[in-house]
Amino acid sequence: MPMATVFLKSRSSYGRRSIFSAWLLGLLCLVACTSADPLPSPVVTENWKEQTPAQLIRSGIEAGDPWALAHLHLALPQSAELSDQRQQLHELMINPNSVIEIHGADGHRGEQHPHLLLRTAVVLSGPTPDPKLVARVKSELAKTETPSTWQQVNDLAWLLDAAARCDLDPSTPTQGADLGILIERVLADLERADATILPILQEDPMGEVQRPGGLKGPEVAGCWAYTCSGAHLLGALVECDLAGQLNDSQRVRLIELLQQYGARLDWELKFRKAELSRAVSSGISPRRAVREYGLATTKLLGHGLEIMSRATLLEAVPEDSPAKSYFEDEARMLNAEIDSLFSRKGVLPGQPYDPLALLSSVALAHDSLVWERAFGDLCHLFRGLRLHEDPKSF
Repeated sequence: MPMATVFLKSRSSYGRRSIFSAWLLGLLCLVACTSADPLPSPVVTENWKEQTPAQLIRSGIEAGDPWALAHLHLALPQSAELSDQRQQLHELMINPNSVIEIHGADGHRGEQHPHLLLRTAVVLSGPTPDPKLVARVKSELAKTETPSTWQQVNDLAWLLDAAARCDLDPSTPTQGADLGILIERVLADLERADATILPILQEDPMGEVQRPGGLKGPEVAGCWAYTCSGAHLLGALVECDLAGQLNDSQRVRLIELLQQYGARLDWELKFRKAELSRAVSSGISPRRAVREYGLATTKLLGHGLEIMSRATLLEAVPEDSPAKSYFEDEARMLNAEIDSLFSRKGVLPGQPYDPLALLSSVALAHDSLVWERAFGDLCHLFRGLRLHEDPKSF
């Protein structure tokens, strides 16, 4: 098997060159998928919460790219096996001339944009980020404007999250505006998204209508509301509020968005279950239908649990308020859905969902979308589980 080298480049008077000859050497499995349904039969372990992190680490290191490592750091920030990579990431991000290449030439795989690594380095710094990291966040903000295409949204979410954790003032300059104005525009975008989404929830409370595809763009899919980007932006706004960057009226709007997000999560969980039934009824193999259901549901549960767990800390939500109780109840519901998803009883009779089979399958190359969905969303899931246990953890 070939060795994969990840090159992280920097600018200088002599052009762009590597500041690390190899951030990570990993094994890339490039075995072609030759059969119609190549994945191994699921073998779910009873202690999947204990076994999955080790497989995530192995799989992410073998993939050997910055996107995978950033997700590992966020999911398992205290793993001893990742200590060297954490130090290298820190050194990379405090170098003002370093440049992270976008992974995915078409720009559609937006989670792999450069600011994911910057946000990850800030998170790993804890409550008091390195001043050089703070300076870099300010520098990146100064070059940032409201996205002109939806593919750019994830990168903005990561930068807003980093700005919040660096405790930047809303007056911090951005391109043509400031951080406070950028935050207001994100709030307004998400409110417009709900204007597209809420009628679907009201007309179809049981989630039986085919919803817009998440990659169809904001004019169809509701301004990122059905993609990772909407969740990432909402999570970034939670961090902005925790940093005191929102005003009183914006806090009220954020709480309303969070409650609507909870309703959307409830609806989409119903939709995914209905979609599973439709798939099996139409002749799709139960194993493949369960796999697709598991991948989609893992995304929902991981992002939702992370956001709702952090939302319980909002200062605008008093201890005895209905909103705080709602966020806590929603987080408990999501946690219960996670246990149900990975139950040995199976999503369908005799068909449990086993993400370990997806991560370790030789039929899936590490650059395949199936592997990325399983790996990335499981990392979000474990970050959500950790934050649910302790919302104040970094």
